[in-house]
Amino acid sequence: MTTMKALFILLLSTAIMSTASAQQCEAPSSGCTFGMFNYEKCVCECIKPYCPDANGDCVVPLDNCGGNPWEGCTRGLDCPWWGSSSSADMCHTGSEVPPGVWAIYNTRAICCGVHAPFSTVCNLKGPNPPNNIPSSEPTIALQMPNEKVTLKFDLNGLPNDFDMTKVKANVLAGLKIILAQLKAREPDLQVSGINERSCNARRLDQQRQLRMVERELLRDASICYTVEVANSVNDKEYETLIVAEARASAEVVLDEIRTKLNYMNVGVEIGGENGSVGSGSGGINPTTMSNAN
Repeated sequence: MTTMKALFILLLSTAIMSTASAQQCEAPSSGCTFGMFNYEKCVCECIKPYCPDANGDCVVPLDNCGGNPWEGCTRGLDCPWWGSSSSADMCHTGSEVPPGVWAIYNTRAICCGVHAPFSTVCNLKGPNPPNNIPSSEPTIALQMPNEKVTLKFDLNGLPNDFDMTKVKANVLAGLKIILAQLKAREPDLQVSGINERSCNARRLDQQRQLRMVERELLRDASICYTVEVANSVNDKEYETLIVAEARASAEVVLDEIRTKLNYMNVGVEIGGENGSVGSGSGGINPTTMSNAN
């Protein structure tokens, strides 16, 4: 079970615990991969073109199991929710799941818990947070000194035709899960933003150049994100904590990429900006990363 699925199932079970129907109907232990569980019908309802397999999970792309299962649903009641592609502060709901959206949720609370775990406005009622213009990244209304922590994700073993936009989206999703894990242990952690930044060009040593020739169809890529932290505890060094958590949780990022994009040979090495040495996981012959400066 991937970390994202585990988080989703935990939030889902909390949200429906008090309902009688939830007590009588148990969702699949691995969730509905490309769909949403209907507790009244006790089935996974799938996003086209996916259909249920023998275990009832939405993983078979046959496009022959009926039309839109949410046609005629009531917004705010039984329509699916999904994360906004334009704002990390918002989830949307409706009967038509947008093209390219594969992660949907039963409630706004579950969607916000996965898509925007640090947002203070995502869970507010209404199609958009009232009296708020959604920001490009989650924000908090606290006047505190900001600490900026830059993380560099060095990926290896990517297919030659990999989609960089999708890879970035899944690395970001993995990073949000990692930060949520850290916040569970560090309640004072307040993330005010996550922003992509350019990475310095990687210096390819002789061993890496040889490996690239040997692999031929596999590629490397570097992605950098700056995590802004509102430092309410002035003597707390969040950079050390965040870098250590990211390095220890490299498999979370790999789960996102492998599960969502099926790039099974990918490996990742993660490090920080101020001399933090990277830590690798998975992939083919991972090497020590160069830091983002």
